[in-house]
Amino acid sequence: MKAVIFHDVGDVRVETVKDPVIQEPADAIVRITTAAICGSDLHLYHGTIPGMMPGAIIGHEYVGVVEEVGPQVQSFKRGDRVVGAFHVACGKCRTCRRGHYNQCRFGGVLGYGVAFGNLDGTQAEFARIPYADYTLRRVPDGLSDEQALFTGDILTTAYGAVVNSGLKPGENVAVIGCGPVGIMAVQSAFALGASRVFAVDLVKERTELAAQLGAIPVPSKRWMRKQKSANGPTVKGRTL
Repeated sequence: MKAVIFHDVGDVRVETVKDPVIQEPADAIVRITTAAICGSDLHLYHGTIPGMMPGAIIGHEYVGVVEEVGPQVQSFKRGDRVVGAFHVACGKCRTCRRGHYNQCRFGGVLGYGVAFGNLDGTQAEFARIPYADYTLRRVPDGLSDEQALFTGDILTTAYGAVVNSGLKPGENVAVIGCGPVGIMAVQSAFALGASRVFAVDLVKERTELAAQLGAIPVPSKRWMRKQKSANGPTVKGRTL
């Protein structure tokens, strides 16, 4: 199969490698139909994440179709269309039972090196997904790959940040940085009851997109004029 292979800092290549195989009873093999390049992948490229070994497959945002499952996998079968979390979790250890899957004793992050479980990633034609019952989710009919792709990392990161902020319905929120995660944070804040969401970014196209979602773009000449004429205090809110 073809895959994106890490060789060294600043050196990644598309190469032909062996197809993955079932290694553990809870594994699934997924045929990747859509994969994304996360901003975190650039950390690997620039050498700021230790433990990347030459020959490792990178990537952790993916949608695909189940090709094979291990004997312990109960929730999925061949042909199921799935999206996966960027990290894997066993679902059974003490931290998993408490709902802290990101702290799983046996978990890791796909395609992120020795320090994160030494798991091959998903920028490939096929990928081995450990603990498939807990790592994968079935994609509903009618949802495109591109739409489903956001749920494995980008949306969940943003939603988790809003939840962790302690936002209460009716409060104001400022989202600083309106890239993909920031845009999802804008939507998550509204979904969780924010009264107003201020979208802060120096890139005009990003704040314009946030405005289409109901946010108040910052900087915004219209908003600044309104605030100046009102001569009132700065809006208090929470910053994500």
